[in-house]
Amino acid sequence: MTIAVEVLILFAVVLIGAVCRKLGYLTDETIHGISQLVVNITLPCLTIVNMQKPFNTDVLVNFLLTLGLGFLSIVLCIVLGLLIFKKRTHERRTVLANLLSFSNCGFMGYPVILAINPDWMIYAVAYNIAFIFASWTIGVSLFQGMENISLRRVILNPNVIASIIGFTLFCTRITLPAIPTRILNLVGGLTTPLSMLLIGPRLCGLHLSAFRDKDFHLVALLRLVLLPLLVYSLLRPLPLAPAVMSVLFLLTAMPSASTVVIQAELYGGDATFAARSVAYSTFICMLTIPIMSLLL
Repeated sequence: MTIAVEVLILFAVVLIGAVCRKLGYLTDETIHGISQLVVNITLPCLTIVNMQKPFNTDVLVNFLLTLGLGFLSIVLCIVLGLLIFKKRTHERRTVLANLLSFSNCGFMGYPVILAINPDWMIYAVAYNIAFIFASWTIGVSLFQGMENISLRRVILNPNVIASIIGFTLFCTRITLPAIPTRILNLVGGLTTPLSMLLIGPRLCGLHLSAFRDKDFHLVALLRLVLLPLLVYSLLRPLPLAPAVMSVLFLLTAMPSASTVVIQAELYGGDATFAARSVAYSTFICMLTIPIMSLLL
């Protein structure tokens, strides 16, 4: 099947999640619990098992390239966001810059990458490390300054810990025994269906009357179309492996990250706008991601 078809299949599961929400099967408590399960358990298991690859110098170099270029692309988006929205109030501008810069590269990006090519997952892990570090340092500092930066939160993030474990096993050429590998595969395999199901309820919170604000449409256009195309055009002349290029492009094309909502609530940003914008970009990406994937 083509990449577009694979992505559309994932979004069919998203719609099932939306139906479950409407039917009352996915309550707020259920969604919160499953979200914690995915973020703290299934995603880390998926990370470790997908880094269980034979050591290869090219893979190591490409991993580090993805990590570095992913971080630089996020910083570029932050700078552009601050420039584009410089006339907005501080409360709105910081949220817009974060929405523009940080994509849903783990919760949504991992399933998309797995559907397209599971061998690319090791590079998706590298991008996710860059995302977590940038989000909880630079991203947080945009709201209320450097005092809110939490390196401890970065280091103790379960996905960073899993990445360190997986990277160490890869570099030391240690292969896990069959039984632990199977357990990690079983638990990590829950990530895709659960993640897609949980995106559905977010779409149910959309109300058309709330989107008369042009910033909703502008940030979605930038986040889902223009910034990925900019990153693609900047990276294309470089001698990058196709897998690295594809992962950087696709994860940049994901909708805005839900962590922006959490940070806005914690640090005095416009949390209501952030939540609605994340939902809106998630809804629109059902159209844009299959189209953008045609470039690969």
